[in-house]
Amino acid sequence: MTTRKTAPPARLTFAEIRERISRPRRIVTLTLDAAAAAQVDALEELCERLRATGAEPEQLATAAAALREAEQCAEASRAEVVLESVSHRTYQELRAQHPATREQIEDAKRRGVPEPAFDADAFSASLVFAQLIEPRPGNREAFDGFWAELSDGQLGRLWDGALAVQLTT
Repeated sequence: MTTRKTAPPARLTFAEIRERISRPRRIVTLTLDAAAAAQVDALEELCERLRATGAEPEQLATAAAALREAEQCAEASRAEVVLESVSHRTYQELRAQHPATREQIEDAKRRGVPEPAFDADAFSASLVFAQLIEPRPGNREAFDGFWAELSDGQLGRLWDGALAVQLTT
């Protein structure tokens, strides 16, 4: 059995390395119609319960049809946003601008958990705003209005996406 040797990586100048740096991007899909998303969840649970209890085929068919309709409504309300990681320096500056509050620190001490590195409520919006490539809001006020209208689940998806793209190599 022969082993194949791979060629060593090309030697690049520092300027060439800097020129090749690109930051990771991530597409985050949001379901904007929260009622439709909740209905999908409820109907999925209903269908599972009906299967588990051996319900009549007609009952299961009716629930499955309602689920398909709810999924279509939820799908029609989906939108994609593109996040791109920010530089390490920008990330650290944003964290420094949003230190944990006294209440958050005291709460962590009471619960016996490590002190938070930042105020997640304020930092999350700032990080997502800094990373948001598409669609780009006209200004921070427009973004803050958008952020204020989102549900906890929608905020969670954006926050999870922002952290994931930031920590991707």
